[in-house]
Amino acid sequence: MRPLRRVTLVAALLLVCSAHIGSPDVWFDGLAGPYKVLVHVQAPPVVPGIAVINVRAGEPGITRVTAFVNRFDATGGSPPPDIAVPVPDNPPWYRTRLWVMTAGSNSVTVNVRGDRGDGSVVVPLVAHAARRLRFNGALAIPLAAVGVVLALGLFTIVGATVRESVLPPGAEPDDQRRRRARFAMARAVILVGLVITGTAAWWRAEDADFVRRLYKPMPVSAAIDTSTGNARLVLTVTDSIWAHRNDGAWLRARRVAEPSALIEDHGKLVHLFMISADGRSAFAHLHPRTADSVTFTSPLPNVPAGTYTVFADIVHATGLTQTLTSTVSVPAQAQAQSDTLGPDDSWALGRNATGSAAVLDDGTVLTWNRSTAPLVAGDEASLRFTATLPAGDTASLAKETSMPPATHASLARSGAAAP
Repeated sequence: MRPLRRVTLVAALLLVCSAHIGSPDVWFDGLAGPYKVLVHVQAPPVVPGIAVINVRAGEPGITRVTAFVNRFDATGGSPPPDIAVPVPDNPPWYRTRLWVMTAGSNSVTVNVRGDRGDGSVVVPLVAHAARRLRFNGALAIPLAAVGVVLALGLFTIVGATVRESVLPPGAEPDDQRRRRARFAMARAVILVGLVITGTAAWWRAEDADFVRRLYKPMPVSAAIDTSTGNARLVLTVTDSIWAHRNDGAWLRARRVAEPSALIEDHGKLVHLFMISADGRSAFAHLHPRTADSVTFTSPLPNVPAGTYTVFADIVHATGLTQTLTSTVSVPAQAQAQSDTLGPDDSWALGRNATGSAAVLDDGTVLTWNRSTAPLVAGDEASLRFTATLPAGDTASLAKETSMPPATHASLARSGAAAP
């Protein structure tokens, strides 16, 4: 395997390990000035909503940790920072809760103060409504009872007002005033009924519109095209809104906003990963090309036949990142085009994988240094890998692809299983 391919493979492995499919949370592992920090932003499920900012700053001498959330364009100025308080049962961690008022691209600014001065870091946060909060059914009965009591009180007040408000003190209302009071109460009942019915209809319409606008990753399909003789991987975005993104009339008729265009990330419009169904047999990191941002194609690398899970990372101009998922079956007769792949594309076969180690084709051993601690959903996990070069290899792989001491991945709400 070419050295560049080997480098790309390890870098791609790092990228995969830091992903969290299906989770809106954001993780950052790096420096805030002179201080080493790990930031975990628990994104709000709805917007406006509350985001939970967790900061691990365990270095000695730290006296204060603050954070604030702001929209990416900062047109309204920066809000005052909130103080993050230490988590009682986990001393290295600090936590605060912040309101996220605007959907779309936001930023979380974390500031750390200590003996070595102040340090700050800005962590991008894309906030969007991902689910519909349900009403607490246990409150329905008492709230309905309170509503009935208030309605009866309103009707009683209306009747008493028409019947007795203009009578002299001590005078009794006659039959005509009593009839007028009953008619007024009946009209009040009808009016309140119309208000309740209209409000319920408005609320149902708003709720249906909210459900339509809930964030959902764009659906895609993947297939192997062998019509030209050489096999190509074809990834097609099947989302109807994306397909009609340039049709203003179609979008207005369905009350949906025009999706923003795609932009390059690390010089590529799409970063695509093919992983064999068993998670070990084969892996490919490709960069498909497109002419319309709907259909993306790439030469098929020399991977064995079988079923593969496809992950495609894209970035919108608004800062929204999506991981599109699908599956594809590579037929046994597929004629690979490994020689026509781009210089940044790579693939590897894991035929010699045993336990936590995999031997690559050139003899490089990639080992997952897994700790004995069990993986717990929602908890921090440290992923550490070692690449051992074969004897006599002079490539400086360790220098070019050195991994940080800990690559952290969110296991909460993750759709990917540990290998």
